[in-house]
Amino acid sequence: MRLMPLAAILSIVFAAGCAAPDQAKDTVGADAPSTPAGDPGPAGRPMGKIGADQVGKVSPVPAFKGYGEHWGIDIQASGGMAHKVELTWGSGSERASGTVDYKGPPADAANSSIVLSGELATKAGAKPMVVEISRKDCTDDGDRPHAHSVQVTVEGLPPMRGCGDLAVY
Repeated sequence: MRLMPLAAILSIVFAAGCAAPDQAKDTVGADAPSTPAGDPGPAGRPMGKIGADQVGKVSPVPAFKGYGEHWGIDIQASGGMAHKVELTWGSGSERASGTVDYKGPPADAANSSIVLSGELATKAGAKPMVVEISRKDCTDDGDRPHAHSVQVTVEGLPPMRGCGDLAVY
């Protein structure tokens, strides 16, 4: 499994700490909607927060980095519910960009899942893509813990499963 560079981890941590201190906050996690901003969430971990007026207008995924065996994904919010995606697979030999959108929690997904769907512009043309991020502890091959597991499905490619870290507001 490829290791996430230290600079990428630090950028996620820095981005998470840059939220405006006077901003009204509400939880991103569906499992703890009444947790006050300063209280830790399940297992003592801080919960992600967005303003109550932003629920349904802003994606709960400001940034996400995930990876698994021979692949990696970088997701950056681009405004509203839209995101830019960079996917690398084949041990880094293949790379494609695309866009995915958050359309709200799907009725059939677990309440801790975030599903993004859209298209990936591959060499073979645009392919449908689905990214499912689950709030589920995940340990990578290097025995490092992560707060989320991720599954990436792209038409014509085998499913990619791994661990990741979600930046929080």
